Amino acid sequence: MREVLRVFSMLLLIVACSPTWQELPYEVYYIDGTKTLGYSLGEGAYISRVLEPKYISSNDKYISVYACPEQSCSYFYIDKVNDHKFAEHNEFVFGPYTKERFSDLEIEFGLPQLSVN
Repeated sequence: MREVLRVFSMLLLIVACSPTWQELPYEVYYIDGTKTLGYSLGEGAYISRVLEPKYISSNDKYISVYACPEQSCSYFYIDKVNDHKFAEHNEFVFGPYTKERFSDLEIEFGLPQLSVN
């Protein structure tokens, strides 16, 4: 019984430390309590893309993100087609946008829709 509890505790720890959203090479990770959507370089190395993401949606070309860095919530999108591991964090990340402007961009570019509650 004790062994079962130990294995269960280890599995719980692994799940708790895993990313909350992942679509390689993109994934949500935590560093010093800051939640970040980043471009994974592998082996725990990332290039930051958007701080404090709350909602994320993706299609073949784009990632739509609703994020609240510094307690100011806005909409962003990432151009996945042109993004690459040598890009700076702001080269293919666009925003911040208001809800109204982002809704227009969703239609114009075919961005994935976000379900923001």
